Amino acid sequence: MNRNFKFILIICMLFAVIGASACIGEDKEGTAQGAGSGGSSQELVVGLGSDVSSWYLDTFAAGDARFVWSQVYETLVRLDSDLNITQGLAESWQTPDNGKTWIFHLRENVTFHDGTPFDADSVVFSYSNQSYVRQAVLKPVQSVEAIDNYTVKFVLAKPMPLPYYLTHVAWPVMGPGCLDSEGNFVKPVGTGPFKFETQTKDQEIVLTRNEAYWGEKSLLDKVTFKVVPEAATRVIALETGEVDMIIKVPEYDVKRLEAEEGIQIHRKLTTFTDFLQFNCDKSPFNDTRVRQSIAYAIDTESLVNEVLEGIGEPAGGRPYSPVMMYSDPDLETYTQDLDKAKALLEEAGWKDSDGDGIRDKDGKSLHVTLVVSKGVWAARHNPMAQVVQGTLREIGMNLEIQVLDEGAINKLESTGDFGMILRSGYFVWGPYPKHFFVHHSASPYSHYHNETYDQLVNEADMTVDVQEQEELYHSLQAFVIEEVPAYYLVHEEKVVATGSSVKGYTISSEDPWLNLSGVYLERK
Repeated sequence: MNRNFKFILIICMLFAVIGASACIGEDKEGTAQGAGSGGSSQELVVGLGSDVSSWYLDTFAAGDARFVWSQVYETLVRLDSDLNITQGLAESWQTPDNGKTWIFHLRENVTFHDGTPFDADSVVFSYSNQSYVRQAVLKPVQSVEAIDNYTVKFVLAKPMPLPYYLTHVAWPVMGPGCLDSEGNFVKPVGTGPFKFETQTKDQEIVLTRNEAYWGEKSLLDKVTFKVVPEAATRVIALETGEVDMIIKVPEYDVKRLEAEEGIQIHRKLTTFTDFLQFNCDKSPFNDTRVRQSIAYAIDTESLVNEVLEGIGEPAGGRPYSPVMMYSDPDLETYTQDLDKAKALLEEAGWKDSDGDGIRDKDGKSLHVTLVVSKGVWAARHNPMAQVVQGTLREIGMNLEIQVLDEGAINKLESTGDFGMILRSGYFVWGPYPKHFFVHHSASPYSHYHNETYDQLVNEADMTVDVQEQEELYHSLQAFVIEEVPAYYLVHEEKVVATGSSVKGYTISSEDPWLNLSGVYLERK
């Protein structure tokens, strides 16, 4: 009996050692997978401001949809968190003729979510004539040709730095399998780290990990995007644990959230800049002196420090965020000078003839409108507009604020029935300074016509020579400061908040882009 007991004891100890070794192995594996608490759920829940209204290449992915697209779809060329250009689905590219022809060499052994191979034909499909990007942005592209299975040639009517354009997640590579045999859209099919599973309109979108992903597989099993339109409600959802992450945190909530235990605030200067777009085709903004007077009147440092509570960087008229390519660090910007602002209005013929505090000219009062969108930037733009209203009153300008939806704003633009529009971004993706096109005569958003400006924009976008580009874009920045087709107010900071369970998140300067690489959850 004693011998049998010893034998059983030895066997039990052996199993205990084996079990302990297995547990150690599981702990290591669990930590590597981000499941630091053992069997914790690896489902990340993200609060968004808007739903995905379209998944197909013939429509622009507006609003927060692009944060979701960036998980499902991928682009030929990518950017790192600091906006340096890097490989995407293309491993290399070159131009044999200074920008009129671009040849992209594609990654091999990449598959779409439906199991079909990623190849040159899928690139041709994604950049066909029906694609949004060909219709709206890449009009100079004459053809997209598959040279072989993993080589694609873009032929353009004029030279342009095409790789920078192809970083935007709103025009990615899609699998032909997203269409049925009759050409009708069925579901999103990309090559990204997550696959589309379900969507409940205006409620949530569920993605699951792509187990066949060509790159480093996500540590998350699932990502659920909850649609929460109101910014304040998204903040509450984070604080109560309903969501793990929220994007576009209101500036007025940042300091309070930073002080809350278990909440992490991630901030990084982005490519977006808020600006006042002038209607330069009609009075009073057809006079450069009136536009300059507004530039001297508005204190952009106060906008950042007092209205936005230190979130962002004062622009002082600078068109480009410091994170952008060719943003001129020596550019002379505006500082508030109310006397100078008043003098410019006097010079332009606007005087307060009846002593009511509002200037007039030829019997017409200096009354202007500022249109503000009800969209995703409303939380920051509304208080900014009110400060601008008060400031312009000091120099004798009566400003009326109109808060409208995008459809109504588009109608006003088409008829030219507005004075100013408070905008953010526009033609801003990655580091490339395409934004200057917004003031070009050919732009649908421009109400400014200047042949010299148009020529500079065209020349800058038609060269791939880095030194020449820099010189031209520096000239354009100086031109905007002098002519003020728009007055640039604040370089935006991207703000993302995460709960205590979220680990490994790295914020990117690219907006809108959500980087979930390396993210995992440790739930208590």
